[in-house]
Amino acid sequence: MSASATYVYCIVSTTQPLKTTSTPAGPPGTLKAHALEIRPGRYAVVSDAPLDEFGEAPLAKRLSDLEWVSRAAVAHDAVTESFMAQADAVVPMKLFTLFTSEDRALEQLRSRWTRVEQVIRRLNKHEEWGVRLVFDDSRAPADEHAPPASSGRGYLMAKRRDRVAKDAHSSTMRKVAGDVLKTLRPFARDARRRAVTAPPGSRSRLLLDTAFLVPRAKAARFRAAAERLVKKIAPAGYALQVTGPWPPYSFVDKT
Repeated sequence: MSASATYVYCIVSTTQPLKTTSTPAGPPGTLKAHALEIRPGRYAVVSDAPLDEFGEAPLAKRLSDLEWVSRAAVAHDAVTESFMAQADAVVPMKLFTLFTSEDRALEQLRSRWTRVEQVIRRLNKHEEWGVRLVFDDSRAPADEHAPPASSGRGYLMAKRRDRVAKDAHSSTMRKVAGDVLKTLRPFARDARRRAVTAPPGSRSRLLLDTAFLVPRAKAARFRAAAERLVKKIAPAGYALQVTGPWPPYSFVDKT
């Protein structure tokens, strides 16, 4: 039995020989990443992963160490990202994608190659950009007409004014979020909205969290449009956070 498993980072499509000499280190414990040719112009980027660290039992134990998992995720992403400049398409694999051997990895990938090739073609010359729309809650409307505690009617009227103001503000926030999508969507082939969550106690409200699949040929126009939005909405307390380019993790279904 082999002393190592095969760790797969991504699948790379390129018309040029794939270079791995400058590939960064993978997750702690893995060896130097190298390329396996699946088909002409199609490669799997892999590392040997010693079983005493990446076998089923040792890995299950390590998954409870969030700091280690975080370091592994950052390293996994760094390896995948390092191929974006030389590839036509990068299909990122999930963290801790492991096979018993290189032969087994190639066998599994080739067995579902029609699906893999469809993903490669869809992602060809595309990259992922992340966009988050945030509102500073300190700029939210507040009830400035609090009635005396003894005035029941005044209290109810103030509550009504407060509710009307907040409803109007919520409508405005939805419109701003809609305008962001409307402005940026034409530059993307696809867009995936993520669940909107915010840390407890945060002073900022997350209104939109979206991944865009952008053709490389349109990336400069996408960035320029986002920068114009930043300047337009900032005076009203909105911030647009744009990140990328990234490997298109959000647009890879199970392969």
